[in-house]
Amino acid sequence: MTEEKPNKWRKWIFRLSITFNIIFGLGWFLNYINSPTYKLGVLTQDVNAGFLAGDSTIYKIPKGITVRDVSPRGIEAIGQFENNRFELVFTTDRDDLVDYNISKDSLFQFGNYYSADKSPGTAR
Repeated sequence: MTEEKPNKWRKWIFRLSITFNIIFGLGWFLNYINSPTYKLGVLTQDVNAGFLAGDSTIYKIPKGITVRDVSPRGIEAIGQFENNRFELVFTTDRDDLVDYNISKDSLFQFGNYYSADKSPGTAR
């Protein structure tokens, strides 16, 4: 009877290990198919960027600039506005260039999202 107990525990630990491996494997797979590809690309035309639903241009990004694809895929992309998203990455040695200690009230309505598309009825 004492020999059966350790064997019983080993079976339960093995089953628990298999279950956790399946759960973690599914989690990794779902994250993989929904994450952006982060492919690098080059802008093929000048982009006039402005606020979402706005009519004015805030800044112009010239063609030829390298950007990174950050468009969500799969389930993450459902219900998303303007599905094609890219980002510019700036690097610097200066730590005083950006202030990250600001309140959310001081940000614009859509945070750091800007649109490269024309709003209906407006020109950009």
